[in-house]
Amino acid sequence: MVRGSRIIGQGTRLRDQVYAQIRDELQGEQLKPGQRLVELDLATRYGVSRTPVREALLQLSREGLLAPHDRGYIVPLDTQKDVVDRLEVRRLLDCRLVRHAATDATADEVKALARIFNRARTAHETGRAKVFIEAHNQFRAMVRAMCRNLLLGRCAGMVDDVFQMMRNQIHQSPENRAITLSCDERLLAAIQNRDPDAAEAAMGDFLGSLDRYFAAAGPGPADADGSGER
Repeated sequence: MVRGSRIIGQGTRLRDQVYAQIRDELQGEQLKPGQRLVELDLATRYGVSRTPVREALLQLSREGLLAPHDRGYIVPLDTQKDVVDRLEVRRLLDCRLVRHAATDATADEVKALARIFNRARTAHETGRAKVFIEAHNQFRAMVRAMCRNLLLGRCAGMVDDVFQMMRNQIHQSPENRAITLSCDERLLAAIQNRDPDAAEAAMGDFLGSLDRYFAAAGPGPADADGSGER
């Protein structure tokens, strides 16, 4: 049994519970890149039939969190090209998203974003990578919540989820955490100043640097110890 898994209970639809559990295990790196997921094994682990497991796996595959493989699914092994392609999508979504955040956010949301940023900065300064990752994820979620275009926010969140495992690995590095903090600080200032152009510039500059890094890296598995994805 994967550590941290749980027996699915009553209440929310079984498919949704199984989906949430597998998604949590993916983002918590309890399920590793290249690992194969078998319906029967998951059904036994969660104490449900194979139908909700099959539906959850299909949904996760549609969202790009799993890859079809040999009549089942595996946790994807990303190449540099995979990352570059996803960064292209992030540029289309995130640059627009932060413009909305800079114009749509309420005063209370902006204050909450500042508190989250301060937690991330403190975690980085004290070397607590796990706390930093959690705070940074909250920062990104808050920025998405500031966007009143709900479909744009959902699409950006779906793409963001695909990067989570790589982000967990990359943010173990103090240098990479510092790069992320610099971008988030610029975003926070732009949102506080209600400046959508500055918000878009901050996000565009960061994604541009990642585009150049991964484009120059060449084919092969994505490298987690360089200036990786945030």
